[in-house]
Amino acid sequence: MLAQLTQRLLSTRTFETAVQTILDDVVALHGAEYGNVQLPLRDELVIVAQRGLSAPFLKTFRRVKADDGCACGRALRLGKPVVVVDVDKDPEYAPFRKDAKSAGYRSVQSTPLMANKRRLVGIVSTLFAQVYEPTAIEMEVLSTYSAVAAEHLHTLIADGTLAERAKQMNETLYRELANGTMARASSKVR
Repeated sequence: MLAQLTQRLLSTRTFETAVQTILDDVVALHGAEYGNVQLPLRDELVIVAQRGLSAPFLKTFRRVKADDGCACGRALRLGKPVVVVDVDKDPEYAPFRKDAKSAGYRSVQSTPLMANKRRLVGIVSTLFAQVYEPTAIEMEVLSTYSAVAAEHLHTLIADGTLAERAKQMNETLYRELANGTMARASSKVR
């Protein structure tokens, strides 16, 4: 499976297509109902791609900082994957429980995409409708895949900076949200 995911990803030739492929692959790997990819913009994360998430969720998590208790905030702070098996029982997730319930998820994992093992390129998150913990094998595959994904994104960014791409993709996503065109795109899982 890892070989197929890697081959599919490495065949992408644009940064935006690679981001969408990473999102689709990780959502499929985990069998998750929802997912998103965030890129760093200054000291924050911004959502640049999503699958199945509601407008209120996207507004709440439009910008995430390292000191936020959500899974992606912790992954940003710690530089390693974070799994929240049950958002209702996780003390750090308390400020986001209402948002989780409204969006329809109960579990979440966020994994940093680190190029050269130390440069954050992004974070991919999968969200689950039920209490769920990805298996050790799923997380191992994700770890290897995320390293390949980070390096591939790093090579594709050559024609601009990561911050420029993050800003541009985030603005496009939220413009689609404002125009009401996102609902059609987000319900289409590839």
